[in-house]
Amino acid sequence: MSERERKLGLNEAMFRQVNERLEELNRTFADFTDHLQVVCECADIGCAEMIDVPARDYERVRADPTHFIVLPGHEVAEVEDVVEEQARFHVVRKREGDPARVARATDPRD
Repeated sequence: MSERERKLGLNEAMFRQVNERLEELNRTFADFTDHLQVVCECADIGCAEMIDVPARDYERVRADPTHFIVLPGHEVAEVEDVVEEQARFHVVRKREGDPARVARATDPRD
């Protein structure tokens, strides 16, 4: 794995961990709205854009440690594939090999 690929994976893993903590705070509001506000989980460390995601979609994406929620256009084609397109967000899956290994190793739910 190249150093760039490793950094991209670690950046996305960091945002996923932030969202896991935000989820705890959002749960109170999700009971009323059924939506969560999450940070884009793209590889751009400078991106802190928020995405409104239905709670059921967030949980479905979190069920696979190789899946991440990103804004449309924030995908990194060299390490991931878009597996779902919603109006407000895309779901990307890390490619098998090093990108998927990093995603699994940094899964906060494991």
